[in-house]
Amino acid sequence: MKFVDIIKTATANLLRSKTRTILTMIAIFIGAFTIAMTIGMNIGVNDFVTQQVGSIGGEQTLFVQPDVGTTEEGPQKYEAKTADTNGGTVLTLKDLEKIKAVKGIDAVTVIPLSSADYISGANHQKYVLSTMVDVGAKNQIATGRSVNQDDKEAEITLEKDLVKALGYKSEKAALNQTVEIGVTSPATGEQKTFKAKIVGIKKFTLVQGGLSTVNQAFDQATTNFHEAGLPDSMKNQYYGFFTNSKPDTSKADMIKIKKAVTKLGYHAETLEDQITTIRQVVNAITGTLILFGSIALIAASFGIINTLFMSVQERTREIGLTKAMGLSRGKVFLLFSIEAILIGFFGSLFGILAAIPAGHLINDMGTKSFLKGLEGLKLIDFNPLAILSIMCLIMFIAFLAGTLPARRAAKLDAITALRYE
Repeated sequence: MKFVDIIKTATANLLRSKTRTILTMIAIFIGAFTIAMTIGMNIGVNDFVTQQVGSIGGEQTLFVQPDVGTTEEGPQKYEAKTADTNGGTVLTLKDLEKIKAVKGIDAVTVIPLSSADYISGANHQKYVLSTMVDVGAKNQIATGRSVNQDDKEAEITLEKDLVKALGYKSEKAALNQTVEIGVTSPATGEQKTFKAKIVGIKKFTLVQGGLSTVNQAFDQATTNFHEAGLPDSMKNQYYGFFTNSKPDTSKADMIKIKKAVTKLGYHAETLEDQITTIRQVVNAITGTLILFGSIALIAASFGIINTLFMSVQERTREIGLTKAMGLSRGKVFLLFSIEAILIGFFGSLFGILAAIPAGHLINDMGTKSFLKGLEGLKLIDFNPLAILSIMCLIMFIAFLAGTLPARRAAKLDAITALRYE
């Protein structure tokens, strides 16, 4: 008997008892559907997180802050000789020079202590504003462009929720409009208004969600005002630095750069480090859901064993006859194993075929409701490799479940089987 004939025979045998076969496949279907949806969710969310990291420099960007004195071993003891006048809570020009000197760092963007009070637009209403200097954002702009760091005119890319709040009918209508931004001097308490041109509207991002970005011209003007009247010891102080390395910098080189910065006494993180917690939470949730799908597959495995054991019992004389006609033990074993694999194949196929449209439906519903505002997020996404892996895994589990009844069938003695009533 050729391999193709074995497959045809196995398929025909499964169709003998359609109800029993379908019920067994349903259990496989439930497990495959659950696992496919869960893995699709894991892929969708993690792809979105990766996209967010890539949009603001990704692995080539390092966020540097003062070392607050906590290490993996616990809090560090205070030593007067190493403490600075700011208690290590801010960075200075001296720190900036140290960071710039680290091999592999191509550029450094400072994050000043100065902050805006409010922003006012077309309707003259004032809204709280959070800003930071643009660090070379990519794929963050929904409408317009990023700020030009070389332009002497103050520019801002606006966080999209502020568009309608400031009185603009649409994102396009807000472009090239001038907004007023209020900043207060910590030295005098005076509040001054600065103007900036809207050049772009930002997409939502995990790392910079809710932040509008400005160019160096605006940042320098507000910083100068913020520091006016302050003693020299309180000038040129920064919340932190964003360092950028060349685009072709490898992960290994970024680790070396990070270690070099850490050795200088600073706390350094890549943007990937900052969202590791998000990935861990996503993986933990999806891992739990996969466990439920696995339980369904385990239950289905017992169903496969039961189905094939009953099939062996019902076809005992038939097995004896085929063996008497020269069918080897190996081919008998293969015949029943393929029956198990076919149950796994069709159960997993139908489960995945049901999961794909269900995933698209959830994505469409989510985009219009609970995922509104999270541009670029597909809550459930599928890729061919994941689908193929799920099917292969389920077929392998089905094969393992079918080995016991297949082995029993292969061991049947032809004479004894022919006498079976």
